[in-house]
Amino acid sequence: MKNYTKEPLTIPEQIVLLESRGLVIKEKSRVERLLSNISYYRLSAYMLPFKPDKHKNDECFSKGTTWEDVYDLYVFDRKLRLLIFDAIERIEISIRAQLINQLSLKYGSHWYDNPFIFTEQQKKDWKTGKSKTISVYNDIQQHIKDQLEQSKSEMFIVHYKNNYNNPPNPPAWMALEIMYFNQLSMICESLKHKNDRTGISYFYNLPDGVFCSWLHSINYVRNLCAHHARLWNRGMSIVPAKLGFSKKLKWISNPETVQRSKLYYIICVIEYFLQTVNPTSHFKKRLHDLLNDYPNVDCRYMGFPNDWKIEDLWKM
Repeated sequence: MKNYTKEPLTIPEQIVLLESRGLVIKEKSRVERLLSNISYYRLSAYMLPFKPDKHKNDECFSKGTTWEDVYDLYVFDRKLRLLIFDAIERIEISIRAQLINQLSLKYGSHWYDNPFIFTEQQKKDWKTGKSKTISVYNDIQQHIKDQLEQSKSEMFIVHYKNNYNNPPNPPAWMALEIMYFNQLSMICESLKHKNDRTGISYFYNLPDGVFCSWLHSINYVRNLCAHHARLWNRGMSIVPAKLGFSKKLKWISNPETVQRSKLYYIICVIEYFLQTVNPTSHFKKRLHDLLNDYPNVDCRYMGFPNDWKIEDLWKM
């Protein structure tokens, strides 16, 4: 361990540093403006593929590397993030609808207020690394309480409060509209009765264990997108379960050879869901178009196999 001694640099000093490491910068005024709005450190991750000896702590760029090479990769990642976030929105809304429709018909309008349909979960505390028991029912109740306090401008919440006082919480078709994806995922995972879980997972042509794992992973990626985090060249902290094959929907032919900790597998998961959620979705075409617009982006950093375009899942 040692003390951190690096001093902050002004924008012009940052440009001098980049040039000293071999980065070709033609329009310094433009780069200065960009660095004033996008931090050097944020961009540094997109510089890595242009540094051939990065594993030897050599910060020099490959000969001929330009600012445009780095910035184009950053812009590509931003567009990819927006594309994925849009697709996840469709999935989130669909999951919400299935929970509302299936469980309301089975248990009534306020099923989420019934503690007996939920089981407790073991979750690892990210601070201590130790497992602890989580009451999903209590978590949902607290979340609803918090959201009701914050949702005073939602017309359907105002209408319920002004007209009803019992039960104190609104019906599921209102309450779930103010729940986050995380709570929806927790509900699916913690339903006590297997037929409650499979009723929802089978709608998406998935086993319930894979379905719950995939929701957990999609929620993780959704949060990365919402916080503008990098997707390109990221190792996923939450790895989705493997689906070996699918009888009804298109899926990748050799899932055991795909890195599930890379973005490509998550993108495959999203496209799998969209076959049910929105069969006319343009997600596939938009992904192809984006990659065609940025031919210099090396897809292997995201786990794309060389032959991914010939998969039935991705054929246009």
